Amino acid sequence: MFKYIIALIILLALLLVGVTVGANNDQIITFNYIIAQTDIQLSTLVAILFGIGLILGWLISSFFYVKLRLKHMALTRQLKRQMNAQQPQANAPAVTQTPKTKA
Repeated sequence: MFKYIIALIILLALLLVGVTVGANNDQIITFNYIIAQTDIQLSTLVAILFGIGLILGWLISSFFYVKLRLKHMALTRQLKRQMNAQQPQANAPAVTQTPKTKA
């Protein structure tokens, strides 16, 4: 519960900072990109670029997270196979050999 309250406080602080930055940056700028150019408010451009960066960061992090989860699952399966292969040997009665003596 405490974790959710802290996350909510952080989210509200970020929202407050975003609103403050947006209110102070209402200038119209010309944004040139490869194909064309457009006139856009600075605050809108900052919000769009922040959103794109957030989505790209999330996608890259998700890729590495999924990669690690798949590796973890494969190693867990391999460990279970090894444990199952060792169990019949552990439960089998020990066979001892007695030395043969000449009579």
